[in-house]
Formats: sequence, structure tokens, C-alpha cells
Amino acid sequence: MRARTRLYSLPLLCSGVLLLACSSPPPQPYAGPPASPAADDSYLHGRNLYLARRYSDAIAAYQAALRVDARHVNARNGLAIAYAEQRDFARAIPIWRDLTRDVTMASGPASAFLFSNLGYAYLLSGDLDAAQVALEKACLLDPLNHRAWQYLGETLLKVGQEERGQQMLRQAEALREHDFRADYATANGGTRLPAIEQAVRTDRRPDDDAWASVEVIRRDDGILELRRMSAKAAALHSAPVDGAAAQPLAPEAVARLEISNGNGRQGLARLVSRQLSDPGLKVVRLTNEKRFDVRQTRVEYQPAFRMAAERLARHVGTGEPVEVGLTGHADVRLVIGHDLPLQRVVARPPTGPLMAQAGRADAP
Repeated sequence: MRARTRLYSLPLLCSGVLLLACSSPPPQPYAGPPASPAADDSYLHGRNLYLARRYSDAIAAYQAALRVDARHVNARNGLAIAYAEQRDFARAIPIWRDLTRDVTMASGPASAFLFSNLGYAYLLSGDLDAAQVALEKACLLDPLNHRAWQYLGETLLKVGQEERGQQMLRQAEALREHDFRADYATANGGTRLPAIEQAVRTDRRPDDDAWASVEVIRRDDGILELRRMSAKAAALHSAPVDGAAAQPLAPEAVARLEISNGNGRQGLARLVSRQLSDPGLKVVRLTNEKRFDVRQTRVEYQPAFRMAAERLARHVGTGEPVEVGLTGHADVRLVIGHDLPLQRVVARPPTGPLMAQAGRADAP
């Protein structure tokens, strides 16, 4: 019986013209129990403290959330990040290891950021072998996350794998610079190209030995292959490739957008919702932040909706969006802070690079 491998193909930049990457499956919904409102409140307070760089206070708030709900994923991840910011990797890494313990390929891109955080912590702490393993898993779970490719490239360079490391860094740069879905839809006048069809092949069935071994190689036609091998095949070093069946590229899903008023100016969330113009975003909810004490406007997103979040962040003028495990009714969340004055919103025309589909919303 032939040992089976899983093949993941990712394109590299070809002559600086066209850049694409393999597609991601829809995010898997979190199947655990709903978080306690008290735990959510403490977590949100901790997140605001973290963004204000008050790391010790943020740690205390995250710990308060975990005393209410010990399984609160966002609070656990936030606590690990706060520890890592203080370079306390001895406390941060075990948290991420526990969070990723039961993750499989079936978990999809929604869990990839946990492996990316774990791998980066290993990288900063000097455990390069562990960093490589974790970051390869992050790339497999979400091949469109440029941070995971960047960190993997840096890790490979540090362990002396210069050629592979540079390939990973080029892939990261490619994903930062290009929206592959838009490029794919418009490439060659909409004609479907065989090389690109091959690049979006993927197989995401869960396997018990999913993480046994990962090889990343470059073929003669410029395609990066992530080969996930079974433990037996990895030991024998002789497993024939069983290519996955090609799947049609699905259009980018419309992201559900929540706009939250965090500065207390009445009607600002609704006003901002009318200024957006992105067919990939649908406003589904308008809310208020408690205490209206958000200093800095930010965009949060589920991992599978990174590109929509980045477009929104560019339009609003915030910094880089924050990848979090959102729960509830939204895929992307815009939190308006005191740094976004009303005049700046009013001055923007209702047309532009974003066109939000107005949905039912509860005005704050």
C-alpha cells in the first residue's frame, strides 16, 4: 500500500507581475460553551490596557477573566501575548502550547494565529527547531497569513536554510502586497489559468498523523509545495506524492462587520457605517463600548477575513488590524476611539474604495 502525502501548492512571485496563493476554507465555528459576560468584560478591559501598553494591568485583567471562565480562549491568548511582550516566554509558551494541543487540520484558519504566536515566541526565545514546527503548522492551517510565512522565513535563515528561508520571505512579501483573490478573478480577463488552478489545490481532511512531517520545496515551474507526510512515510523517506484533487476557487465571502462606538460621540458608529463602501463587508451590528474609553481606533478580525480587515483599516486610517478570535455575530470589528474626530468622518465622501452593504443594525 502506498503511503499518502498531502500536497499544498503556493505560488511565488513570477517576474514581479502576478502573485497568488492557495485558498483557505471557511472558518470553523467555535464549538465550546459560550463565554461568560463577566469574563468577556474583564477580557475587553485587559485588551484596552494592553493596547495602552499597561502590560502588568492587562495581565491582571486577563487573569480576572480566567478566574470566571478558565477556558476563555481570547483571555488565555491575550495573557500569553502580555507575558511575551515582557519577554517572559517561560510563562507565555506553555499557554499557547495548551491552546494548540487539540488543533488539527480540520480546525481551519481560525486556529492558525495560535500556532503563529507560539512559533514566534519560540523564535524570540531561541528554540528554533520548535519554532519551525509550529510555524509550518500555522502556514498549513492558513496559507494566506503573511506573518506566519515571515516568521518561518526568519527561522529558516537562522538555522542556516538560506534558500528555503528566502522563499518563505518572498511568499510573505507577496501576500502582504497582493490580494490574490482579486488578482485571480481579474487575471487574463477572467480566464482560468492551469498553473493557478494547480496552485489552489488543497486537501483539508483531518488526519491523526497530520503534523508528522512537513517538507517545503520549490518545483521547476516556480510553485512552492508544502508536503505533509505521514509518520511512516517520513521515516522511510520514500513516499510517492498523492496530489489532492483540484477545487474551484470560491469567491471571497462577505465579512460581517460590527462597528463599535468607543469614544461616546452620539451617532458616530452609524455615520461611519454610511461612509464605508466595500462589497466584501456587510454592516450587521452597531454597538457601544462600555465606558467609551477607547483611545485608539482599531480593526479586529477573524483570521479568514484578514484582507477585508486590512482594506477597512486603510480606509479608516488606523494602524494594522488585530487578529483575534471573535465570537458572536461579526467576522470583522471596527472599534472607534477618541483618535477619530467627527470632522474626519464627515469630510469623507460616501463613495470610495469601500462599499459596505447596509444590513440590519441596532444603533448605539
